Formats: sequence, structure tokens, C-alpha cells
Amino acid sequence: MDTRLLHAFIVLTQIGNITHAAEVLHTSQPNLSRQLKELETEVGAQLFVRGKRSITLTDAGIIFEQRAQAMLDYFDQTKQDLRQQSTGLAGKIRIGCVESHISAYVAQWLAAFQKKHPNSTFSIYSADGNSIRTQIDQGNLDVGFLLEPVESAKYWTQHIPVTETWGLMMAKDAKLTQKSTITGNDLVGLPLLGARRSIVINQISSWLKIDPDTLNLCGERNLDNNILPLITQFGYYDISVDGMLDFYTDNQLTFVPFSPLSQSQHTLITRKNHQLPPTVQEFINEITVQINALTSQVDHQ
Repeated sequence: MDTRLLHAFIVLTQIGNITHAAEVLHTSQPNLSRQLKELETEVGAQLFVRGKRSITLTDAGIIFEQRAQAMLDYFDQTKQDLRQQSTGLAGKIRIGCVESHISAYVAQWLAAFQKKHPNSTFSIYSADGNSIRTQIDQGNLDVGFLLEPVESAKYWTQHIPVTETWGLMMAKDAKLTQKSTITGNDLVGLPLLGARRSIVINQISSWLKIDPDTLNLCGERNLDNNILPLITQFGYYDISVDGMLDFYTDNQLTFVPFSPLSQSQHTLITRKNHQLPPTVQEFINEITVQINALTSQVDHQ
């Protein structure tokens, strides 16, 4: 398959209009239409339906759009890997990372790696554990940094001893800011927000010795940015980790830990039985040394 056809299809799906897509691709509208027809013939399915001013993807087109972008990304990565034969380690490291204390470590590791391997680049995807695992499963990310617990059976994992304390994120003027810790009884009746992963809520409920079904969970979130108004203006409380405060320095929020003390650490994951690009593998090798040193340091404290 000609990769130019894949690129033309992706451009069309992004723009939604064949005439405008042809202008972006510096070709004529009839030539682009012919190329797209060739593509449909080759894959054996109708990929889109023409409207008066726009195109609509068919079900087959939606599936093909996802695969076409993955194929183009893989082709680009392959070219970069081959260039490394003469230029040294190069290429992109695609990283998924939760927003927590681990973010500072990832930044440090990336900066050190790029200084050593200046032809490398990186892409950081900020999300919760669910989204990061999904992107890794689909081949869109190479490496994930997640909060434990992690459903890790299908991943290669490396434990990272960077600790997060669980508790409630709340507005500065919330009534519970007067407390030094939050118990299970304090949660009764509160409008709560929480992570999408049920394994996290179950773990916290176990720590606090409460039934998770008794929690007034009003909503779920992956990251905290879009729920800030709910916390600061409407009195919601977010079940979160203290590392989230690293990202909010405007003093709108405060954090109160749970009692008994409830803590998690982090895990590095990659897909099992999957050959990683050389640059990604070297990144993992180098930070594993740093993680092992950190583990040794924590063990001797």
C-alpha cells in the first residue's frame, strides 16, 4: 500500500472536505478523489460518504482511520530506527504519565537522557491509569508511569518507590480543612469525585474500612483540571493524592490525608512480548538503573 494514500486519507478525515484537503495536499480535487477510490478498492470497503460540503466516515472508515494513523506512525518510527545505524540513538519516546510526584522524576530522567542522546525526542501524554493502559495496549504509547495498584498481568513492570499519600482535595475554605486527617466516617454524605478505576476506590475503601457502596460518588474524572470549579465553587471533594498539589500553585486548593494513613507508590509498565524501538529500550534501561538506585536509597533509610 502506498503510504501517500494513507496520508491523504488522514488529511481528509481531519479536514472533512475533499476540495480543501486537495489544497492542503497540493493536488487537484479529481486526483485526490481518484486516489481515495483506489484506497477503497484496495481495502475492499467503502470508507466515507460524500455530502454536499463534507464527508462522513462509515463504520469501516472509522476503523481504518485508527489503523492508518498507527501504520503511518509505525512507518515513521521504523525510518527513525534505521537512521540510528549512522546517527546513534534517535527517535521518539512516547510516554504516558499520571499527574503526581512521579512527574518530577520523569522530567529529570528525560532531560538526562536527551542530554546524552540529543537526537532523541519525546511525547508526553498526561492521563489516568485507564487511559494510559489503553493507549499502550493499542500501540500508541511505549511506556507508562502509573499509580499502584496496577492490573499488571499483561505488562512488564518495574516498581518505583515514589510515594503518594491519599486523601481529599478540597477548596481552601471547605469545612473539612480544619481537620488534620479524614476518616471513613467523615466521608459520609460528602459530594465526592474520584478516579475512574474501581480498583482504586476499592483499595481506599479497604484502607478506611468502609463499604464503597456507601460513598456518595457524584462523578468520575481522569485529571483534575476540569473539576476545579466543582471543588472551588460548588463544594465537591476529590479523592486524590497529595502529588496533585504540585500542579496547582494558586492556593485555591488544600489537601487533607486519610486516616489510617493510605499510600501508594508507582509502577513503570510496557507491553510484554513486544519489541520496543532501540531508543525506547535504552531509555528504559537507563532509568531502571536510576530506579534501582532510588530503591536502594529508600531501603537504607
